[in-house]
Amino acid sequence: MFRNTLLFYIFLISTFSLSSQSLNIQIIDSLTGQPVPYSNVYFSNNNGLISDESGNFELVKSQLSQNDSMYVSMMGYKKRSFYINDFNDTIIKLAQTPIKLSDVFLTNKKLSSEEIISNVIQNIEKNYERGFTENKIYLSRKSNSITEKFIIDKFKSTVPDINKTLIDSLLNNLRNENSSALETLGYYYRTPDDVNVKKIQIIKSRETYNKEGEVLESINKKMEEAFKKELKPDSYYKIKSGIFGGDLDIDGLEEVDSTDVESIKKFDKKELKEKDDFAKSQIWAINRIYNFLFFEEETPLNFILKPNKYIFSEPSVNIIGNDLVYVIESTPKGRSKYAATLYINPDDYAIVRIDFRNVRPIYNLKLLGVSVNIYLRDGKMILSKYDNEKYSLSYVKINFGQRTGFDRPIKLIEKNKNVKGRRKQNEISFRMDLISDIKSTIELQVFDSKIISKEKFEKIDDKNEIMPEYLDEFTTNFWQDFQ
Repeated sequence: MFRNTLLFYIFLISTFSLSSQSLNIQIIDSLTGQPVPYSNVYFSNNNGLISDESGNFELVKSQLSQNDSMYVSMMGYKKRSFYINDFNDTIIKLAQTPIKLSDVFLTNKKLSSEEIISNVIQNIEKNYERGFTENKIYLSRKSNSITEKFIIDKFKSTVPDINKTLIDSLLNNLRNENSSALETLGYYYRTPDDVNVKKIQIIKSRETYNKEGEVLESINKKMEEAFKKELKPDSYYKIKSGIFGGDLDIDGLEEVDSTDVESIKKFDKKELKEKDDFAKSQIWAINRIYNFLFFEEETPLNFILKPNKYIFSEPSVNIIGNDLVYVIESTPKGRSKYAATLYINPDDYAIVRIDFRNVRPIYNLKLLGVSVNIYLRDGKMILSKYDNEKYSLSYVKINFGQRTGFDRPIKLIEKNKNVKGRRKQNEISFRMDLISDIKSTIELQVFDSKIISKEKFEKIDDKNEIMPEYLDEFTTNFWQDFQ
């Protein structure tokens, strides 16, 4: 009897030991709690199994190493992974994930790329807003410049304080890399093609850059101080470099006399001009972005206006957000400079997004010591519908890369119209050898776009009273109180 009892206990212990190495597990939907049948279960030792119609499977740990991993996956769900050594659960919950469609599209007619592009062309006027609009915008312009070479030699000067020692000291202490950023919030008013005037109402603006690190800024500051000592009030400097020339106005040479009405008026006028010039520079930057739109007459992204210059891939289908789109790759045939991925709405044949990139240099010039190589221009443009039924620009990001060189002699000649006899007063001459590489990014976010009448546009006061606020760095969300 004792022997039988001992065998019985041995049997129980063995059974318990085996069962402790086996788990019955069910795979369920994390949202609905319903079973996920026929899920894939596989292990890092290359073995695997499939759950049954109720999402159940048995995990036998004794068949696996403690260092193995287990993976559970099912189409439409996010894959999960577990370490066998740490796993003791009986339920595995899978979270749903959207299924990305790449080549499946139900339609009663298969269209070629040529047919799709033809439909895009036919629907341009119907799809895109070309009238008077008020656009609530955020504009960002950031750049980073690297000075690869900066040499000034053959230096001569009749101004005692501007000498070779000063120039060498400046060059030795200047940084080779500098960054800057400018952000603006406002309302930009766009007009039809036959109305060239554009307007902007700037709400606020800010900028940051390392002033002491700016090469030309630092040199200009030191020279300006020396000019103030030597330059007569009614003198001016003329620049000569063999290929260009012009008069140079040195800022800050005038002093404001608070008792002189005319002097105050002069400086007020100068301040107004600076504000107006700033507003115009912002309009210029925004116009430049809008001129990249594929349906604008002078656009460099002329995939649609000049389709014969490009090769289009066979269309595929994908999803952007919740919308189904045709996806077509466009590559240039000849000397065109851009390739692109076009995303086209199949319902109205509107291009809703373009991702573009240059495939050859945009511009390359070498002439008389001056070189300019625009080697990079890529980005994306997104168009959306606002209150009206037409598409307008909603987001743009464009990256630029430009390498420039200047190796020329320069002369600065002081002249004075009121001096009798020889008008030439002082002269500074040197040879400059400068090479720099500048990478910049411009970004435009359109929060809202509204159609306005021509009458309302004409009544808009675009007098600008805003100048950028200088900050050492940006630490806050600039537009959070603007939306």
